[in-house]
Formats: sequence, structure tokens, C-alpha cells
Amino acid sequence: MSRNVTETWFFYGDSLTLGVNDDAMQGGWVGRLARKGGAAGLYALPPATFYNLGVRRHTVMDVRARWKQEWEARQLPGISPHIAFCAGVVDMVPADGKPVAEVCATMQAMLTEAAALAPVLLISVPPIANPDVTARIAGLNRAYAELCAEHGFGWADVFETLKGSSAYMESLRDGIHAGPEGCEVMAEALFALPSVQAFLTTQP
Repeated sequence: MSRNVTETWFFYGDSLTLGVNDDAMQGGWVGRLARKGGAAGLYALPPATFYNLGVRRHTVMDVRARWKQEWEARQLPGISPHIAFCAGVVDMVPADGKPVAEVCATMQAMLTEAAALAPVLLISVPPIANPDVTARIAGLNRAYAELCAEHGFGWADVFETLKGSSAYMESLRDGIHAGPEGCEVMAEALFALPSVQAFLTTQP
């Protein structure tokens, strides 16, 4: 890739994307994933740039309402953009619960808008300690998988891997947000997926 091009990744989501309980490294699993790609030679850090655009308590509708403005505010000459979304846990908790079909329709609209601008990737919503909410999250992830398969969006599913990982589940100190150990597990699981490797690979 030309030195005049800056590979730039945008990760939109909620507090799980933000990595609020990762007190060992800023940026949670997003920051850890960025370092793995750099160490593997997929890009150079710097100049490659990663924006963690997670916001606490944001639903998928909240993310859709803000993502484009945040994208536009970060446009610079010569960037080569990539856009990822990981959101939906807030939509599945009882206080803010929404039908899966409604959440998926909002995500589909957002992915369609983003895909017109850059390569896109949808990342599965991680499990939490509450088994009832996690069951709803599983249903949302199944719907997300079908959505991506139908419309050709990139899909990275690590839900079952995280759910089956004692290191990940035990790191949920507040029952929702992963600590450093869990964020590392998620970054490793994501980096092992071909869809994520393709999303992170830049052109020479």
C-alpha cells in the first residue's frame, strides 16, 4: 500500500466494544486485536489507525444514529477505511429489550449504508453471565449470521467460543464486561477467523 495511504479501522459498538473493564490495556479487545494484526505483519502500527467507537449503554439504534457523523468527523485525505460493528447486548436485556427482527432490520440498514463506503464486518455479540439474556443474545447472533449470509456482509462469530471459555466467562467481573483476560480471549478468537484476517489484511 502506498505510503500516502493510511489504513484506518472503525469499530462501532457499546461498552463491551469499548472494553470498560480492561484495566490492563486501553481499548479492550479492539486494541488487543489491533496489536495482533500489527505483530503478524498485516499492517504497520503506526501509521495504521484504529478507532474504538464504543459507547456505554448504546443500543443498535443508538449506534446507527451516531456512526455516520463520527465517521465523517474522522475522514482525512488518503485514508483507506474499514468498518466493523459489534452491538446488540443492550437490546437483549429486559429493561431495553427489543424484538430480534427489529434489531436486525436496524443493523441491516446500517451495514448497507456502511458497505457503500468501505469493507464491513459484523462481530457477534458476546455472552454475559445472565443465562436468560445470553439465550436471547444467541438468538440475535443466529439472526445476524443469516443476515450476513443473505446480503454478503462479513461475519465474525465467536459467541460459542467465548461462552465455552472459562477464562472469558470468569473475567466478567460485573457479569457483563470482560476484564483483561477475557478481552485477550476475544481478541485471540477473532484473530483466528478467516473473515477477520481478511478484514485486517491490507493490499501491498
